[in-house]
Parts: sequence; C-alpha cells; structure tokens
Amino acid sequence: MAKRVMVAVVGAGLGSLAGLLISFLGAGNAALWIGALVGAAVPLAVLGPPGH
Repeated sequence: MAKRVMVAVVGAGLGSLAGLLISFLGAGNAALWIGALVGAAVPLAVLGPPGH
C-alpha cells in the first residue's frame, strides 16, 4: 500500500510539472491541478488492483 501512495505522489509531482509547462503555454492555472490529478490517477489505473 505504501508503494502505491509513493507512486501516486511522484505521479502527481510529475503531472504537476507537465501542467506547469501547459500553464506557461497559456492554459491557465487549472492545468496544474488537472496535471496533478492525471499524474496521480494514471499510474494507479495502469497498475490495477492490489494483489499478486
């Protein structure tokens, strides 16, 4: 479980950086939030449910 939390936090950070780039291109501050949400959700969706 702790590994999934770490993956979500790192993904949110990377997504926020991508959102910052998009924000600089003129999309506004909402790009930061959307990037963080997508960055946190996509890795967890790709990993699937916990278990073996």
